[in-house]
Amino acid sequence: MTPDELDKLIAGNVRAARARHRMRQEDLADELDWTRSVVGSLENGTRRVTLADAIALCGALKMNLRELLQGAPEDALRTLGLD
Repeated sequence: MTPDELDKLIAGNVRAARARHRMRQEDLADELDWTRSVVGSLENGTRRVTLADAIALCGALKMNLRELLQGAPEDALRTLGLD
């Protein structure tokens, strides 16, 4: 899985989690102390997701790292100790 593919996968999982929580992009941005445009670029898959971003997203969206990476190849999850 390329970094761009991983960013797009995370983007979709963030959008889905935000929708489940009935949050707007603005709500998530406020929770993370980010701008709405940063959330938008992350959800479009055009912003590279750092480990710090992943931790913040998991906290704000009440999900774990495995859920954030749902759909990633099992070997990638295994490498992170998420098997």
